[in-house]
Amino acid sequence: MKVRVALCGGADLAASAQTLGLTLADEGQADIALIDLRDPTAIVRAAALPGTLPRVVVVSEAHDELVGALGFPRRSVATSCEPAVLGPLIAAALPPAARRATRSLLVTAVRGGVGRSLLAANIARRLATSRSTIGLDLTGSGVLAWWLGANAASWSELEDLTEELTAEHLAVVASETAPGLRVVGGAPCAPSPPLGRAALRVGLELAELVVVDAPILAEERTRDLLAAVDRVLVLTYDDPVSLASLDAADLPDDVWLIASQSAAMALAGRDVFRAIPRAEGAIAAAAVSRRAVGGDAGKAYDELAELIAIDAG
Repeated sequence: MKVRVALCGGADLAASAQTLGLTLADEGQADIALIDLRDPTAIVRAAALPGTLPRVVVVSEAHDELVGALGFPRRSVATSCEPAVLGPLIAAALPPAARRATRSLLVTAVRGGVGRSLLAANIARRLATSRSTIGLDLTGSGVLAWWLGANAASWSELEDLTEELTAEHLAVVASETAPGLRVVGGAPCAPSPPLGRAALRVGLELAELVVVDAPILAEERTRDLLAAVDRVLVLTYDDPVSLASLDAADLPDDVWLIASQSAAMALAGRDVFRAIPRAEGAIAAAAVSRRAVGGDAGKAYDELAELIAIDAG
């Protein structure tokens, strides 16, 4: 469901609304108001909004304590227009009927070797602490299962069952890696596009959330699922080859662009939703024991997982 927002602010706020997939609407049709209190013009426009309309406001750091002293709910106050800051506040302020229910998440990239499976594994680990989660590795590499500490069965065991695949079939080959977390899909082969679609469908019967570790964006198995999932994350480096690939890619309008090992705020003319900082030491430590990545990269994964969990309701 598209969330309709009454926007009272400038270009930064509008860009964040677009990145978050919000639809601009008049005050009478809006689900929520997004207001930049640092902008006098926005304050005038916001004063005319209905008092019953939920709202999230952006204030300067100097006025943050003042807003708190006035008793305005802290969960509705931001000091930045960044999408990753506003996203959780907007989701928490929305009436339940207006929230977007995210139950399936697809992680892909414009080229290989950027940490896609690592991202999918860390998101799945964090989501599984609050709701049942299943990871589907459509790459044929088995890397997702490796990062989750499992030896997953090959998709070849299910290929002949594509037409009549059930949740029970998927459960038989799923490996439980932690309470509430299972993974399907090991080496050495990837599923056919029809099996990938079927696995997503029945995975939603097995778990509250499905995390898909998909091949690069250009591959058929990935393109085939873009319209079927609730949320798409595209991971990319900021090197020239990656930027050229990103510029040529046909990305969905509401994709979350994730910068890998980068602090970039925009890449190839597109806003970055979240940047995962360089963290070779933390990743190496996680690889030794096949556990969740910590440090600054872990904090970035935490923030992403929080956004997705709020979307899931």
